[in-house]
Amino acid sequence: MIRLQGKYRLTFPVTPGEIQLNGYGNETESTTTIDLLTHNRISGRRPKSISFEFFLPGNLESDFIEVEGYQGPREWLAGLDRLTGAEVLITIDELNLAWNVIVGQCDGRFSGKNVDYHGSIEFPLFVKGEFVTWSNQTQLLSPEKVIAKQQKARPNTTGKSAKKKTGNQSLIDPAMQQIQRDRIDRKLASLNRAIGT
Repeated sequence: MIRLQGKYRLTFPVTPGEIQLNGYGNETESTTTIDLLTHNRISGRRPKSISFEFFLPGNLESDFIEVEGYQGPREWLAGLDRLTGAEVLITIDELNLAWNVIVGQCDGRFSGKNVDYHGSIEFPLFVKGEFVTWSNQTQLLSPEKVIAKQQKARPNTTGKSAKKKTGNQSLIDPAMQQIQRDRIDRKLASLNRAIGT
């Protein structure tokens, strides 16, 4: 039996034959299918979502309805609409499983002479975005705090011009510059003599 418990409580009237656990492992997307009739248990890491196909009988006298007070597919889907977008606890008795999930939209259609509803639904696991750290002070569990260091304000330079530096702006010593000029002049003179100009 699969139940959704949040602000309202909703039980699937017919236990589906199997469920899929999607997104098993690190980042590799895969699907693990579990047959509920054999009472298999889950071991390993948590999946990213739980999905399964479900059946809502239109005939209220059906022998396979497991829930007392079931009023039909339209009323049951209206109850699901009240839970849509909310965090609920999903429990699957056959697997001794209980996880917090988000209720999303379900896909399905009405068919048959009893107007039965055949649908499929996927529940992403609810993961809190708040990180909790341990501290030995009076507050045992406290949320992370962002500590920002104050920086000095940048001076306002609008409309100001830079101070002009006095003296020689060259990176090379003036004496070295003169030596290099003399070398260049000598090379040019020897080149001119070789050419004959």
